[in-house]
Amino acid sequence: MVERLGKRLMEAEEVDATLIARRLDAVMAEEAAMRRRAASAPVANVAEVKMKAAHFRQLMGHNWCEVDIEDLHELLRSFTTFQA
Repeated sequence: MVERLGKRLMEAEEVDATLIARRLDAVMAEEAAMRRRAASAPVANVAEVKMKAAHFRQLMGHNWCEVDIEDLHELLRSFTTFQA
């Protein structure tokens, strides 16, 4: 959704751009909250550790998504509580 709204914003006229920008800000805030919840979610097994690591690797590979350092700290913290 963020990527799609960003593309629309780049092509929009001034009045539409203002409305799209507001929606983009709201969607970005929602995605940031979801990333934080995903980062801090506990892991129960090695497969979940690998899944979370792959997800955040993919997020960081996209230029349109910036992962906050606090999210990375939460991600690593969730891995340290895992008992193999």
